[in-house]
Order: sequence, then structure tokens, then C-alpha cells
Amino acid sequence: MASTRPINLSRFSIAQAARAQIATYLYEVYANDSGLLSNLDRWTQRRITEENMAKLALVFESDDPAEACYRDLIRELDTEAETGIYLARRGSPARHLKRVVDEPGVSGELYKEIDTIAPIAFADETAHSTEDLDLVWVTIEARHDRAHVDAAVSEIMMGHLMDDADAARDMSNAIRALQYAFHEDVVRRRCELPRLLDDRDERDLVIMVSEMTKRSGSYEDRAEEIRRMTESQF
Repeated sequence: MASTRPINLSRFSIAQAARAQIATYLYEVYANDSGLLSNLDRWTQRRITEENMAKLALVFESDDPAEACYRDLIRELDTEAETGIYLARRGSPARHLKRVVDEPGVSGELYKEIDTIAPIAFADETAHSTEDLDLVWVTIEARHDRAHVDAAVSEIMMGHLMDDADAARDMSNAIRALQYAFHEDVVRRRCELPRLLDDRDERDLVIMVSEMTKRSGSYEDRAEEIRRMTESQF
């Protein structure tokens, strides 16, 4: 990426600073009683931490750390958006979910259609849920929360690589806006709900998201890299 920081510090020093901030962030996430991740057992919390530290190691070992981090950010925000679209609403206590509602193509009201969506998008969870779709909502929240934490870690790394946390946040918000609009459009089409985008806007959105997806590379390959690094380091 052209936006890498002009640094005099060594790559090791930047990685160490990022590692310290990530460790603090994850500690605060686990200590937050209102979040699902705080309810995870200690082994699972430790595994999440280890995988994100392994990701950090891979980023800083790469030939172009900023590009590697950017690819991770695209993948993680894509995953976050898949379920975050059902949690996005104006009254959300989560800043990123409240902010994204102001973006074109994101209604902030998809949760109201969950009775229609769940049997199609979450068939197995619906079959095993009570009438209030409890398992569907637990699944949505768990998938979103994990992906959001991974994306937040990558954003922290990007802030250190660019030497500009605000620019990294703007980058995340721009990617998030596209991914949430894309996934909401996919769900609306799949479940035959009213569309928010006209044909031209939808075509432009698909092109932009497709270009990001191509740039980000294989999700499976990256997950396997992180798994191998986690097992070798921890």
C-alpha cells in the first residue's frame, strides 16, 4: 500500500507497540460483562488472543506489512458484515453498528425481517430455536462479535503501520460501509425483500466489493496460515 508510514523506528518496535495495544484491547473486551466474548471460557479467550497475535506476527513477517494487514481487514469486515447487518440499528450501543446505518444501502431495520430471513439464511439454527429464534440470535451475535474483534485488532495494527489511528479508522469505516450494504442487498434479494439500491448502484457496489475480495485473497488459506502460526508459537 502507498500509505505506509515513513518510519525511522524498526519494524520490530512497531510490532511491539501494536502487540501491547492489542493485548490491552483484548483484555478490555474479555472484561466487558455486556459482551458475549466475556462469557467465553478462559481457554477460548486465550485461543482468540493467540490467533490474533499469530496474525500480527504474520503481518510483520510479510514483505509488505501494510498490504497484508489491509487484506486481513477486508476479510474480517466482510465476515463481520454477514451477521452485523442484523444488529445494525440507530439505537445500538456499539458505535460501529450505529454509524453504519447512515451509509447508503444499510437500512438498520433488517432485524425486523428476521422471521422471514431466518428459515432461509439460518435454517439449522431456526429448526433448533424456540419461537423467539433464540439460537438464531445467539449465532448472529457470536459470529459478529468474533469477526469484529478480529477486525478491530487489524485496525490497531494498521494504525501503527500508518502512524495514524484516525486514518486507519476511516479505512475500516469505508470498507465496512461497502460490505454491510453488499450483504444487506444479497439478503434482500435472496429473501425477496424490498430492495434499497437501484440497478446501477447495485452494479457499482458489486464491482467494488468484488475488487476488494480479489485483492484480499483466499479466506481459507489465510485462516490456515494463522492456525499453523498459532500452533507453532503457542
